[in-house]
Amino acid sequence: MNRTLPLANKRILITRSKEQASYFSRQVQELGGTSLEVPLIQFQFPSNQAELKKEITQNISSFEWIVFTSVNGVKFFYELYQGKLPNKTAAVGKKTKEALLLLGNEVDIIPEKYSAEDLVEMFAQWEPSSILLIQGNLARPILRDELAKLGYNVKQIVVYENRLSIPEEKECTIVKEANIDLYTFTSPSTVHNFIKIFGLPEGPVAAIGPITKQALEKAGIQVDICPQEYTVDGLIQNILQFFTRED
Repeated sequence: MNRTLPLANKRILITRSKEQASYFSRQVQELGGTSLEVPLIQFQFPSNQAELKKEITQNISSFEWIVFTSVNGVKFFYELYQGKLPNKTAAVGKKTKEALLLLGNEVDIIPEKYSAEDLVEMFAQWEPSSILLIQGNLARPILRDELAKLGYNVKQIVVYENRLSIPEEKECTIVKEANIDLYTFTSPSTVHNFIKIFGLPEGPVAAIGPITKQALEKAGIQVDICPQEYTVDGLIQNILQFFTRED
């Protein structure tokens, strides 16, 4: 280990899904830290996959806008639907936008702060039309409810489910015995599942954004890090600043 790197000797717990953890882990390791992956969530199709595919095909041409709120939404949607989108497209988050662009789709709008609240404010400026909302089963209802209040015809299609991932014995040992320097959480579901399995974290805590921070604080957990940019890159920058101050 290069002890001159900024995260040398720091052990950082990553609780997001196995599929999503690799980029975060790589960033931690390149900065000299030790990434401890203990996935507490997993994603899967709902049981009615054939019905979902039919529902998307029947409805997609009827809506002016299609809104994606996560990379997972994009991934699971495109396993159900192959073709060019006939809609104007909105994305919540830089990574969601990048996932759409990689699949050859234009993205017409993306809120500056990568939040559902900011997207609602953008849509509030225009004449209400119709919106197809692509989300997971644990998505907050704010987009669906607030856009409907503005007069939009909103249809939500749930294309994936966020489920608890039960840690293996060796992963449980990591949490209990690894002398973790920082616990990181990237969604309210990672917070809820951690508490359900392990109780409260015993050390500094980082949240990727205000919604995750709110879930932590509601559970009585102090949040030491919460970036202005709600991405893993923004989180890494704040982690570096935090440990620089600590050292």
